[in-house]
Amino acid sequence: MANRIALTGLAIFALMFLSQPSSVQRAHARGNPGNAAEELVRTETGFFEAWKKKDDTYFRTHMLENGIFWSDSGTLSRDQQLQQQQTAAKACTVEGYGLSDFGVLPLTGGAYLLTYKAEEYATCAREKLPVHWNGSSIYVLKEGRWQAIYRAQVPLKNQH
Repeated sequence: MANRIALTGLAIFALMFLSQPSSVQRAHARGNPGNAAEELVRTETGFFEAWKKKDDTYFRTHMLENGIFWSDSGTLSRDQQLQQQQTAAKACTVEGYGLSDFGVLPLTGGAYLLTYKAEEYATCAREKLPVHWNGSSIYVLKEGRWQAIYRAQVPLKNQH
């Protein structure tokens, strides 16, 4: 129940944050959501590639300063998430990943919810991370690029 309230609050926060629609957002309004969906999938995949390559610059440029990031570790601010990424980069190795089952839901005013399933083959401090994950992100277009104002990743139980 508390998670639903938090997610609803985050969605409302994201909607209030939005400004004028971009060309991609106007294309969506004309009935062409494919371009936005492709760009969002490419942006989300970029997070996984940056994680694999230990590239914290990608995270910094694609996460809004006032964003909220949620995982089984709890809720983190952008700065806390970046610090966690830097720490993990020293202790973790990502051998590979795959993303599938994308869903894109237009919210309002150019905000989109992206959902997906992920397989990730990673080891941190000699311990294998869960392989199967569910993920979701809320994106807005700011400064000419899609940026996450909210990201969540949760390992799936009972899957190996």
